[in-house]
Amino acid sequence: MKKILTGIAILGMLSLFAGCEPDIDDPTTDDPTTTDPTEEPSVSPSDTTITTTDTIRITWNGASATIEGTHDDVTVSDNSGYVTINSSVKDITYILSGNGQGQLSIYGTNRHQLILSGLSLVCSDGPAINNQCKKSCFVVLEGTNSLTDGSSYSSSDEDRKAAFFSEGQMIFSGGGSLTVKANYKHALASDDYIQFAESTGTLNLTAASDGIHANDALYFAGGTFVINAGSDGIQCDSTITFAGGTFTISAGADGIQSDTAHVVVNAGEITVTKAGDKGITAFSNITVSGGKIRISSEYKCIKAKGNLTVSGGDIQVVCNGTASSSGGGGRPGDWSSSTENSSPEGIEAKGAITISGGIVYSQSADDAINSGGDFTITGGCVCAYSTGNDGLDANGNCYIKGGLIYAIGARSPEVAIDANSEERKQLYVSGGTLVAVGSLESGASLTQTCYSASGSTNTWYALVVGNETFAFKTPSSNASTLVVSGASKPALYKGVSASGTDIFKGIGYYPASYTGGTSVSLSTYSASSGGGGGGRPGGW
Repeated sequence: MKKILTGIAILGMLSLFAGCEPDIDDPTTDDPTTTDPTEEPSVSPSDTTITTTDTIRITWNGASATIEGTHDDVTVSDNSGYVTINSSVKDITYILSGNGQGQLSIYGTNRHQLILSGLSLVCSDGPAINNQCKKSCFVVLEGTNSLTDGSSYSSSDEDRKAAFFSEGQMIFSGGGSLTVKANYKHALASDDYIQFAESTGTLNLTAASDGIHANDALYFAGGTFVINAGSDGIQCDSTITFAGGTFTISAGADGIQSDTAHVVVNAGEITVTKAGDKGITAFSNITVSGGKIRISSEYKCIKAKGNLTVSGGDIQVVCNGTASSSGGGGRPGDWSSSTENSSPEGIEAKGAITISGGIVYSQSADDAINSGGDFTITGGCVCAYSTGNDGLDANGNCYIKGGLIYAIGARSPEVAIDANSEERKQLYVSGGTLVAVGSLESGASLTQTCYSASGSTNTWYALVVGNETFAFKTPSSNASTLVVSGASKPALYKGVSASGTDIFKGIGYYPASYTGGTSVSLSTYSASSGGGGGGRPGGW
């Protein structure tokens, strides 16, 4: 059972694009959503360094090390570059430097501090740093540092699974850099939690398995991370919290994975350039309130077994897989299905999805955004672009109450916005500014009037609702039917030249301005004339 870490509340972070909402009605409805997001757990951003007067300096030079300084109850020994520390002292600092071959092994009963100050250490048969102390290890980066482990480890009864391994907590700070080459397994690993302070410098991690691996929690307040991992880029058995930092991740499996708990993004910039499996995945909930996320993945880009809640931030994901190559059309919401795990959906939650702010762009060959329960949009700017299935797909009810929504579905029988009508669920449109390429779910409840028009492919349009303008480009493969809606009757113009803030990867500007174009005739859209929604892939 994992420990629960408590402490000072997470630093408040300013949500990006939280105000990305056109002027809309705020109608009430007696169709409640089913979301009940779990409270976000946190690791305390507590003291990230300790002040000590007791210091021992260890300097490597080839296959030997020089040890300067002594302290009662601390023994430091060197055996051909393999340095061993035994300590019962609290709050002692070890300054590590030099260029050598060997290992640092730490055994103790109290917290301590390591200052990596121009250290280059290569170990051929184990971790470069092997910290077997179960108390906090404060790691301060100064200057340029590098650690390399062996491709195989010598026999030992100890748990050693990373080039830099710690049994206890690891708390990183300092503006220096650390390069880790992990030939055996992980680059950084702790059997407790790992925390990166706002002052953390640059970490360049290359690993045969995970780049960063922790048991109890991961907390990022800062730092610049470049991770190339054979397995997961960042993996934790518990909650992962992003409150800052810049991340560039290439992973053979998941870019970011919480194995048993949540992923929380409050701030920072996360870029997953390659993921052999999923971009970001959580066994429980994913919550995004700020930051910038960019993901390119073969299969799912973002996947939550629980709920997905977006209240801010800037999310842009592109799923590169195809339905035919990945098995596609797996059963939505079935976490255990290997077919579904490999289906090329952009964003999926097994539970409910709620979007109340921020910018979300998702492009895929399967459903662009799929909810295993109810799907509710009350604010923000959302683009769901599917080249082979539904744009927005809810396996419960789908509620469009506010925000700006651009939904693109494939040709019939797929639709732009789908609800689970087979289970007597329904699409409700009661607010927001809406553009749908393709039909809406048949039998939708349209409290806010929707309008239809004939569309053309690969064409720029301007939708004007009151004083707000949204400019959008239709796809090249499907645009015969357009459905639009707004707080007041919109005006639609075709063939415009548009400019403004690019919010949807080159196919949508908001706020926008336009010139030219011709007025498009709008007819009242009847819900009964909409598509039947293609049903549930996999016989759902």
